[in-house]
Amino acid sequence: MQAPTSVAANPELIPQQLFALYNATGEMLVKRRFWRNLFGETTINCVDGQAAYPLPVDFARPLTQTEWDQTNKWPMIGPETPQQWQYLKSGILSTGPRERFRLVGNTIEVWPVPGANTGGGGLPLPLTLAYYYISKGWALDGDTLTNPVPTRLNKAVKDTDSCIFDDRLMVSGIKFRFYAAKGFDTTSFAADWQSNLDDAIAQDQGGPILSLARSPQFPLITIYNVPDGNWPAN
Repeated sequence: MQAPTSVAANPELIPQQLFALYNATGEMLVKRRFWRNLFGETTINCVDGQAAYPLPVDFARPLTQTEWDQTNKWPMIGPETPQQWQYLKSGILSTGPRERFRLVGNTIEVWPVPGANTGGGGLPLPLTLAYYYISKGWALDGDTLTNPVPTRLNKAVKDTDSCIFDDRLMVSGIKFRFYAAKGFDTTSFAADWQSNLDDAIAQDQGGPILSLARSPQFPLITIYNVPDGNWPAN
């Protein structure tokens, strides 16, 4: 059998299947962990009276506890449950100085509604919010690989497209999925795939040093190291 010169546009069944398995492997890996090459950040410049703002087009899932009010230097509170959100909107005493949020469909919704004229006690404008997220753009447009920042794609569409993952990881994943689809014995391919996946996860990011001992001090000013009382400003 002669090796095909093209895969993406090849009408033959096996090249089409291999290309589909390539995309399936990439999409599965996006869901597997918080890969550092998939980190994205976006900012929201709030509009008077607008509560919901669209998520980025490549948004896959949020990175929890990265939602911040950059204007007031406060972390946002959330994501809120439907029960909490109804309480915020309908309760008598439910609004505080910090923005709360939830994800609804393809939007992030904030409360209180930003702006001084909303009737909901919203923070005054200008108000900038920011958060990190995991992008689903694991594939790279082959026409932009030489650019400082290649264009991200949700899946490969042509032969020259690449991806953010290690080549050996992708090859072992495709082999495993191909043999499984054909009903062949996948024992060795599964072991190879799992080994490469474990290596990729272990090498993707470092980890903090965790101490089992009690922290000897608080590095920041908190209620634990500032006594009650008041002091003159000069």
